[in-house]
Amino acid sequence: MVKGFFIVMDGIDGSGKSEMVKLLHDYLLSKSKKYRILTTREPTNGMYGKEIRDILAKEKDPNINGQKMLELFIKDREEHLKNTVIPFLNKSNDHEANIVICDRYYYSTIAFQATQGLDMKMLIEINKEFLMPEIAFILDVRPEVALERIKSREKEKFEQLEFMNKLRERFLELPRLLKDNIKIIDASRVLNEVFNDIKKEVDKLF
Repeated sequence: MVKGFFIVMDGIDGSGKSEMVKLLHDYLLSKSKKYRILTTREPTNGMYGKEIRDILAKEKDPNINGQKMLELFIKDREEHLKNTVIPFLNKSNDHEANIVICDRYYYSTIAFQATQGLDMKMLIEINKEFLMPEIAFILDVRPEVALERIKSREKEKFEQLEFMNKLRERFLELPRLLKDNIKIIDASRVLNEVFNDIKKEVDKLF
């Protein structure tokens, strides 16, 4: 049994995941001196993660290479859990509680690759072997709002309105399809309002 607490932030690009990870990190640090916190993300900066990022930057059609993307994400996740997440969580003891906050996880793989045309049941099944978080937040926002937020940077493969509308629907299906503790958070509001909802849920865990 893995020790520690595993928390995930997920959702479409432009939903504010990175900001929420930072806010939650700082909040938990201020909450208790016994907490040791690692923030991480998927895809990682490892070999498979770099290949994923290369594809995201170079390809323009969001609907191609779904199977290849799935295989890379699975390998990247296996490596991430084995080398980073689980070893850190298992350092928890009577004096320290180790917490991992991850920006994206298998929720993204299921939602993105299902939107690319792969079978959703198969995607859920293939990700069942991975560590289940104590809580996962899906930050929900309309794609038009999300794209407006990220308009200043160069668009990646999946950052197209039609694809993102379908992707959002897939994310919103996840609480019904998975046994995980998933909370859908309205991320269209101002930062503090969004984080207050997250904070309330996290406070129930600790």
